[in-house]
Amino acid sequence: MSKLRINSLYDRVNKLLVSYEWSDCCFSVCGKKFKAHKLILGISSPVFEAMFYGPLSTNEEVTITDIEPKIFQLLLNYIYTDKVKIQSIEEAYDLLYVSRKYMFEYLTEICITFIQSNISIDNVVSVLNYPDHMQDNLLVSTALKLFCQHAEYLLMENKRHINFTCMQNILKCKEINILEKDLIKYVFEWTSFYCEQNDIKNSFQNRRDILTKSDLMELLKFFTLSLKELEEITDCKDNLLLSIEKEFLKEAIKCFNSLNKNVISHFDNMLLPRKPIKLQWRLCHRSLIRSESPLIIDSTKNTIHTKIKADKSIFVNSLNVYSRAAPVSNYCYNIQNIYCEKFTISVMCETENKEIKKIVFKNDVKYDTNIDIEFSEPIFIKKDSWYKITFVWPRLNTFSSYVYSVESRDTIYSNGKIKFEFDDFSTISDNGGSFLRGLKFCM
Repeated sequence: MSKLRINSLYDRVNKLLVSYEWSDCCFSVCGKKFKAHKLILGISSPVFEAMFYGPLSTNEEVTITDIEPKIFQLLLNYIYTDKVKIQSIEEAYDLLYVSRKYMFEYLTEICITFIQSNISIDNVVSVLNYPDHMQDNLLVSTALKLFCQHAEYLLMENKRHINFTCMQNILKCKEINILEKDLIKYVFEWTSFYCEQNDIKNSFQNRRDILTKSDLMELLKFFTLSLKELEEITDCKDNLLLSIEKEFLKEAIKCFNSLNKNVISHFDNMLLPRKPIKLQWRLCHRSLIRSESPLIIDSTKNTIHTKIKADKSIFVNSLNVYSRAAPVSNYCYNIQNIYCEKFTISVMCETENKEIKKIVFKNDVKYDTNIDIEFSEPIFIKKDSWYKITFVWPRLNTFSSYVYSVESRDTIYSNGKIKFEFDDFSTISDNGGSFLRGLKFCM
């Protein structure tokens, strides 16, 4: 009964929001009118309390110009129902600004939690680009850690969109997955895009000033380079080092290379290289549903395809498949339970109609076990794009065949943070199972 009364109260208050009955105040938010109730607003926020019941209270229409109507509606929904439905990180940041403006502490926590839970490779640069007054220390540290894990890819793809504060935070990081020489080259190249962003003439001196006058140049660890790496930087078209600086760095690097590592550790951080970050690989394992007839590879049927799609961009490190079923003769004559597996794997992005990876897997494996096929370098999978993984066996003679035990596996995998979709098909029409059992990925 208590729960019913509470729900009934929520329903009555929510009815006020929808019907505007007994409303006694009005807001003009970027030209759109919102009617509300002073009492409900006043007991919810000290800012509204002062606005309507303080010494400077007013009965006039309240004009708001720094909030979008859609976001103000979300605020009213929260005030009247104690619930809010956030659709995107952009909405969460806008609502975070509103919650701080009107001092809704719990709503602030909701926004921060939503952003932190939804930071991904796709939006981490946007998160770091938000101005300081919109940020939270926990959000910045979470976003920076993710950025630094995938720094090489993110700098290559997003350098034209990175703002000054974002770049400054990146260069202050002591752990990052990119070589210092490549980081310096990307930073030099970034200065050209920064000039475009801020309507600055794209000249050598202006680009240098962006780094030198803001102390960004001091955050680049030139002294950790080798002479060959320094030469590579100064030879690139975006180089911003002067000749005199190059000569100075040459002599300094020679000097530091001769020092004992224990001695270097007592010097300034400029001499200490950044450390790499170990990536956390997660397993997507497709559940077994029911047994299917064996998968038979022979002279006419030697190709299998599986399509995958993820709702967030990821890196894939390895694929997992099942090895061949052991021939009966192995059990009868106690033959060694190992054979040489060989097939070609290609990964194609169907959206771009482009092959992004092709490898030949050849290794000695056990019958009736799992095979982990690890890529030499992780492959990047863009969100909401279908990728076709094709397995092709060498052509067999007429009398040879391979048998694989397969199961029908689920077409959806979700762990609450990411969702995969699978679509299996092959040249073998009577088989409904999936050869691909799972994969290892990093978000």
